[in-house]
Amino acid sequence: MLRKKLIILGLTLTLVAGTSFVTGPCFANSSQARLVRGTARTLLSPLEIPRTMVEHSKKVMFPFGLVTGALVGTVRTVLGIVGGASELALGAAPYAKYAVFFI
Repeated sequence: MLRKKLIILGLTLTLVAGTSFVTGPCFANSSQARLVRGTARTLLSPLEIPRTMVEHSKKVMFPFGLVTGALVGTVRTVLGIVGGASELALGAAPYAKYAVFFI
């Protein structure tokens, strides 16, 4: 019993120490950060539909929870894809000046 607790404590401390020493981009609005955030948002947005369907099915009666979850998830998916595409565009804008070399 004590051994399991020590193993769990050791793994938790290792996880906390490992994530606290990882450094991200210096500025949150740097172009690299926007490119990564936009890509993640664009690729992960379609997962909003099943997530909201499950979330709403726990709160609302059977058929209505799935339907409202699908509708809310669709709206969130569209907004996430549009927002991710705009972040990708904003992140790629500083690199547009180098496009003349590839044309």
